[in-house]
Amino acid sequence: MIKTRRRVLAAKAESVEGTAEVLTAAEGGILALDVKWTPDIKMLQRNAALPTLSKLKQLPGLALAHVSFKAEIMGRSAAFSALNLPYLDPYLRACGFAATLDVSAGSEKVTYKPASTGLPSLTIGVYSDGVRKLLTGARGAVKFTSEVGGQIFAEFDFVGAYNAVSDVVILAPTFPTFAPPLLTGASFTIGAYAAVMKSISFDMGNKLAPREDMNSASGYKSFMITDRDPSGHFDPEMELVATYDWYGKWKAGTPGALSLGAIGATQYNKVKITAPSVVTTKISEGDREGLEIADTTFQLAMGTGDDEIVVEFS
Repeated sequence: MIKTRRRVLAAKAESVEGTAEVLTAAEGGILALDVKWTPDIKMLQRNAALPTLSKLKQLPGLALAHVSFKAEIMGRSAAFSALNLPYLDPYLRACGFAATLDVSAGSEKVTYKPASTGLPSLTIGVYSDGVRKLLTGARGAVKFTSEVGGQIFAEFDFVGAYNAVSDVVILAPTFPTFAPPLLTGASFTIGAYAAVMKSISFDMGNKLAPREDMNSASGYKSFMITDRDPSGHFDPEMELVATYDWYGKWKAGTPGALSLGAIGATQYNKVKITAPSVVTTKISEGDREGLEIADTTFQLAMGTGDDEIVVEFS
């Protein structure tokens, strides 16, 4: 009998796409918040011609599931290495990022950039006090959100092939005991201008497509990222045109380079986000405690390609 709502999330990159990996406590360890598992099994109606108004029973067909959650962006408590990557590494990779590891002694860092090829699929398990809910062939979409003084969150939504729910003892991973960096002292600039802001968000805008497969028990082999359209939002205080011409830059389509961070005070637990070409797509008038703001949405455009946004842990 399930008595509590204890939950653990674990994931591992698949050696063979769509084939379940064995998950252990070593694949857990992230502090996942608001974990939600949502199955989606297509029920097939059978509207046969019958001498009655009664219906034949529906049949279960294609079966997929979503796992959504958010997690605090944090690094590590020791130097980065191939065996000591940021906690969110497998999830970021399966959401369209490639990682570059720099092991220069004393200044180790990991940099994530969007990728167009070589993106791994995941086996993801949600363990709920004795019951395991499993996805295979999973890939996803991610948003980064934060408000001043708070954590930077990665909000994930994965979709994969449905696997049978089974009774499995809950995992007991080792969780981080250090605190994540908070959004203060952010050294934020857009187009070299240090705007005064409360919040910022980035959405990778991934498009996910199913690989339907009659050889798979669920009818799906895996899900692929077939496109992306990164965008974002921030809320700077309005300024004189002479100081920063928000509307003029929007009308002219003038891009600006964005820089946020590094945020955090402890080595290997600092994060910096940059974008080479931020293009305003809409500005709405807004109010924050009586201050006028330029409520802005923007496109994250490419620089040279596969570089719309860069997330660096150092």
